[in-house]
Amino acid sequence: MKIENYIKFHGKSFYWAGRFLEKEVFDDCSILYSFCRVVDNLVDTKSNSKNNIKKFIKDYKRKNSKNLVTKKFKIIEAKYKIPKKYIMDLFFGVNLDTKTVKIKSIKEIIKYSYYVAGTVGAMMSYIFQTSKPKAIKHAINLGIAMQLTNISRDVLKDAHLKRIYIPENMLNKKIDTKDIIKNDFDKKYLFSVIQKLIILAEKYYKNGNAGIKYLPKKIRFSIFLASCLYRGIGQKILNSNYNKYFLERTYLNFLKKLS
Repeated sequence: MKIENYIKFHGKSFYWAGRFLEKEVFDDCSILYSFCRVVDNLVDTKSNSKNNIKKFIKDYKRKNSKNLVTKKFKIIEAKYKIPKKYIMDLFFGVNLDTKTVKIKSIKEIIKYSYYVAGTVGAMMSYIFQTSKPKAIKHAINLGIAMQLTNISRDVLKDAHLKRIYIPENMLNKKIDTKDIIKNDFDKKYLFSVIQKLIILAEKYYKNGNAGIKYLPKKIRFSIFLASCLYRGIGQKILNSNYNKYFLERTYLNFLKKLS
């Protein structure tokens, strides 16, 4: 897939919001998104994911990468002086998905969400040329909020990948991936826990949105829009019911996005 199409096909909310950015900024954000998406896809679609991630990281560390997406990413990494810490933290988080996923506490899911999504928010801050510590903290929290939305929406999809991200200390009943795949679980109860996760995400959306004031004025609307679109997915789940939730993946249609 062409680099410019990754965000269009895999990150529709970001694509919508990004169209309000200047072309150079949008193109650089697309490269960052593509890089993160390629890493994520290695975990989600490959049977030997651990080995593939290892090879990808090894290639990234080379002076001359063989991967086109990585080559492009390294150019913007240098251009905006993106700290290596966030890239290494992203790799660490993705590696967690190559093992059996067992999240024990809310603290642990927030930490995981930082690794796989908060880091992306931090790197975006550098592309937006807003690298103040306070601004980065808000960007990380917005990334965490969005990841919590993803987790809330994709419980069924993740179960088929043998993963359940809902923290064990939020569950009074034992539910594992096999139960979900076999459709042998209390749907009403699990849906109520998913809704609690969305309410938790609200705290991070609030903090993330509070940091929009640190962005250049020409960037603010796009980030606020991206936040609203993702937040809207969670709100739709909150206003839905468990039967509908487990029948189809939640998304915002064209008219909802437009409104």
